[in-house]
Amino acid sequence: MRIIALFFFICFSLSGFTQPSLLVSDFLGYEVGEQFTRHHQVVDYFKHVAQHSDKVIFKPYGKSYEGRDLVLVVVSSPENLAEIETIRTNNLKSTGYLEGEPEGKEKAIVWFSYNVHGDEAVNSEAALKTLEALATNSQNSDNWLEEVVVVIDPCLNPDGHDRYVNFYHETGNYPPNPSLDSREHYPPWPGGRSNHYLFDLNRDWAWQTQIESQQRISVYQEWMPHVHVDFHEMGINSPYFFAPAVRPFHEEITKWQYEFQEDIGHNNARYFDEYGWLYFTKEVFDLFYPSYGDTWPVFNGAIGFTYEQGGSRNAGLTVETETGDLLTLKDRVDHHFIAGIATIETSFDKRETLLKEFKNYYDQARNNPPGKYKTYVFKSKGQEGRIKRLLEVLDLNKISSNRVTRNGGSHRGYDYQARKNGSFQLEKGDVVVSTAQPAARLIKVLLEPEAMLEDSATYDLTAWSLPYAYDLDAYASEETLTANGDAHTAFAANTLTRKAAYAYISGWKDTGSAQFLSALLKAGIKVRFAYNGFNFDGTEHQRGSLIINRGDNTALGEDFDKTIIDIANSSEQEVSATYTGFASRGADLGSSNYTFISKPEVALISGPGVNVYAFGEIWHYFERVLEYPVTVVSRDDLTSIDLSKYSVVVLPSGGYSGEDVSKALTDFARNGGTLIAFERAMSAFANDKTNLGRAISSQKENGKKNNKKDADTPLPRFEDQTANYLSNSAPGCIYEVELDDSHPLAFGQDGTMYMLKRSSRIYPFMEGGWNVGRYRKDARVSGFIGHKLEARLENTIAFGTERMGRGNIVYFVDSPIFRGFWDSGNLVLANAIFFVGQ
Repeated sequence: MRIIALFFFICFSLSGFTQPSLLVSDFLGYEVGEQFTRHHQVVDYFKHVAQHSDKVIFKPYGKSYEGRDLVLVVVSSPENLAEIETIRTNNLKSTGYLEGEPEGKEKAIVWFSYNVHGDEAVNSEAALKTLEALATNSQNSDNWLEEVVVVIDPCLNPDGHDRYVNFYHETGNYPPNPSLDSREHYPPWPGGRSNHYLFDLNRDWAWQTQIESQQRISVYQEWMPHVHVDFHEMGINSPYFFAPAVRPFHEEITKWQYEFQEDIGHNNARYFDEYGWLYFTKEVFDLFYPSYGDTWPVFNGAIGFTYEQGGSRNAGLTVETETGDLLTLKDRVDHHFIAGIATIETSFDKRETLLKEFKNYYDQARNNPPGKYKTYVFKSKGQEGRIKRLLEVLDLNKISSNRVTRNGGSHRGYDYQARKNGSFQLEKGDVVVSTAQPAARLIKVLLEPEAMLEDSATYDLTAWSLPYAYDLDAYASEETLTANGDAHTAFAANTLTRKAAYAYISGWKDTGSAQFLSALLKAGIKVRFAYNGFNFDGTEHQRGSLIINRGDNTALGEDFDKTIIDIANSSEQEVSATYTGFASRGADLGSSNYTFISKPEVALISGPGVNVYAFGEIWHYFERVLEYPVTVVSRDDLTSIDLSKYSVVVLPSGGYSGEDVSKALTDFARNGGTLIAFERAMSAFANDKTNLGRAISSQKENGKKNNKKDADTPLPRFEDQTANYLSNSAPGCIYEVELDDSHPLAFGQDGTMYMLKRSSRIYPFMEGGWNVGRYRKDARVSGFIGHKLEARLENTIAFGTERMGRGNIVYFVDSPIFRGFWDSGNLVLANAIFFVGQ
């Protein structure tokens, strides 16, 4: 009998039915750390392990902009995986996002996110090693997996990852060259850090402007883990960083969340001490800005961590550090791997407290939400388009909102526009966000007028309040106000009338207006805009309103009305028909008050010398917000291409020095083109040929006359350098900008708007130009700005224009559309593109 059994075993084995190996080296043909792995290979290995291990489930959850797979795996004991839906839904029930009480298994959920920055490519390699270890029990992890569910996302940014990895495969020496002289350590512009649209996905967790963020967070919200680790890299000479983080902390980080940071730090340190690896804690990386991969999970109940390994884009497979040592990819993988293993172990040891405190977090959110404001109210009158875009972000963050269905009397609250307490009427159609819901802390963080900042030395923005980002009439009330209507109202479609219209008129109010204009121009519709307000049939229309005349579009014939109505409905924009060109007030429709919009042909400058993120947010704005065609032109080609084919050239922040480049740009403007210069690009026009340059020279000359040196002034002290730097800095604060709303660049705004001030650049008023937006005294709304910079900022320009020959230059001192989430500036940029040069 034994002989027969042995015979069948041998035959079974020889016929290829042996258990496939789960080792990375057997699957990919090399050990982890020997080379960089392309994204599709990472995905294939994750899929392979899931197919042949009863401890792993493979889950695709989306696609990147360039079509690469976004995937994750769920790792736990076979018994847990058999009941994984019960574990997942029980956890959601403990948050209140799913109704009912948990029944049955509850397990600690630990989520590892790798490679949000594509050129920090050690991360996907560490993900490979971590999955292999858990699947093969090489770290004796099976005991942990009985009580812990581990979710691994091997690459949050596959487009950036492959951009870097492909570069290295193409240029790397064999064997790898550790010298920083070698080109393999310097990937070309735009590098691999960012995604397809060159956004930093680690700053996009709350705003979710990018599809990778939207899809990732959607699947994250299906689990709501207790622990989240975001793996990163930094400069090659830096030791390893792990928790606890440095202050400032946002005040909504709970005592328990910080205590667990300490617990994780101690256990990580225990492992690193054993290996003799250098590390640091409580420096550099704070927990304040809410849109990181550590803070956003924190404000969703998890304990969030950033782990940083020295290396990144300059490290390659091996590099010589400042100490003369060699830092290899294998070293970097090992450090991240051990930090991850230590985190799972700590989560296992603290699992009961994790589950209890997580539930307490959400119980308090629903029953005793933090902060003095209990309700946020957004007035609907005249700003429905802006509210619609705000609701999209609230929905992405699982923040519930409702409409008021009938007038609710007078109440008091903080008035965002007036920046002080006042009274308001709760009216039908207003949107109400109550803090008594699972997302209570996130609501406070994103909507409160100003976050409490305990230390101005922060890593990122110090202000982001969404009522200002969307420029909304809003109130924060200490009262508990309720509403029960659906926050999302269906668009009231425009309808055709029996009578043919003389023209259609549409207001110029928000991003939706610009999208509508874009759709019209792409369809070949001829459009005009109004320089002044006017009235038709008793309806007031403001500056910037769009007019689509039948007489301008005779080629459409009898299809004119249907075509306009269809485009308006597709864009969800209200249009009003007029059956005469004779105005009740203001200019008739044949007047020069209504300027014809020549369809802009736009060139957007890219390439070395141009800030990657600045270019990316503008590129994204054209293609994904306006959905308007743009030609991307390399900065190096500015002097060789025919710029006369374009009517608008957009210069993202960056360097545009050189006489030949300067001449090409100024000739373009002199010949009738519109230049739009952002941030550092303005320095290209700080010369005696422009009004901007002459204003700067005058300011410097006056400064010299008024600058009297005091011989008794003490020497600046080295120890005060940080404080001196901060006194002249603006890491990201909100300012109210005063506008000349009679200028086309400010159409659609009501005298003021809000912008993020993020740099110390200051430009004086121009004589001979239009200073359309200015920073006034005491106009800081929220966030930190250095006291010296604040004093110098008074009465300087935020944006403006000047004529050059037959053309124009538009200046933006700070980006009006920062990171794609600052909706308040979308319309102003559209004005620069569509109105200024007409």
